[in-house]
Amino acid sequence: MLTPNQWERAGSGPLRLGVVGAAGRLGSRIVDECDRRGIEVVWTATRESWRPLPGRHDEKTVPTVVVDASRGAVLPRTADHCRATGAALVACASDLGSVERQAAAELATEVPVVLATNLSVVNWLQHRLVRTAAALSLRLPEIPDASVLERHTATKRDRPSATARSLAAAWDAAGPGATREIASYRAGLPVSEHRFALGFAHETLTISHDVRDLGSAALGAVTAAARIHRAAPRLVTSTELFDEFLLRDDEAN
Repeated sequence: MLTPNQWERAGSGPLRLGVVGAAGRLGSRIVDECDRRGIEVVWTATRESWRPLPGRHDEKTVPTVVVDASRGAVLPRTADHCRATGAALVACASDLGSVERQAAAELATEVPVVLATNLSVVNWLQHRLVRTAAALSLRLPEIPDASVLERHTATKRDRPSATARSLAAAWDAAGPGATREIASYRAGLPVSEHRFALGFAHETLTISHDVRDLGSAALGAVTAAARIHRAAPRLVTSTELFDEFLLRDDEAN
């Protein structure tokens, strides 16, 4: 968790948030997290109400970072809003298609953009463990088979989830061999489970992440917003962003 000094260091000037999807499950939790931390939410958008662009003459009504917690199809409209106001973007939707990713890439030439496949810092730690296991597996006498099992509630539309795909990609990129399978099912309690399994001849190693509350994602969204607040334009994933400040900040101190 960031200390007050780290929040101040993350950007210059006050952090003002806009939240797209503010009435949704994640969006409402982000608004609550901002309220808990004393971060002002100056603009919101919902499916029923997309407020007009704030007037540029009154910068206190203009967000410095917009967090889009809605569906992927909304992202181009959110990108237009960010372009008009100069706000950075944290895109939380996991169902981004080629059109939405292109919109994000184009916006990133003007303002910083975070593509947040998963906003949980513990998920970041799971990815680090997978990458470490992949690197070490190259030295083992037996290369294990890798597989991913992910579970979400029945309301989750896309499968496999973006998080499951990114876990497999983390393993594949290290070179021990391609992930054998990504399996999905839609049932059970909120919120999600992601299990990365390594199968050896006589044993199995599983790296699991079980999320029961969206508070972790809300905290991650606000943390990401603080880190890109008034930063230089670029396109970065949430995993890459967490790598930067969770690993490199310690090296710099």
